[in-house]
Amino acid sequence: MKKRLIIPAAFVITVLCCSSCDTKLCYCYENGMEQVVYVDSDTPCNSMTRGERGCVESYERMDPGQTAKK
Repeated sequence: MKKRLIIPAAFVITVLCCSSCDTKLCYCYENGMEQVVYVDSDTPCNSMTRGERGCVESYERMDPGQTAKK
């Protein structure tokens, strides 16, 4: 269980270190899990949606437990 938490945490930390000031947060949901993604401020978050993953703006953030699980 701890290994499942370490990988997403490392991803978030890496993204935070690499992000610049002209980015915004997007929240992506896949298999009942939430991922934080940084994109350019002029890129819509829904453009990051791929297959089973859906991405929304920060003001549209939802509870990952209420998303569909596969």
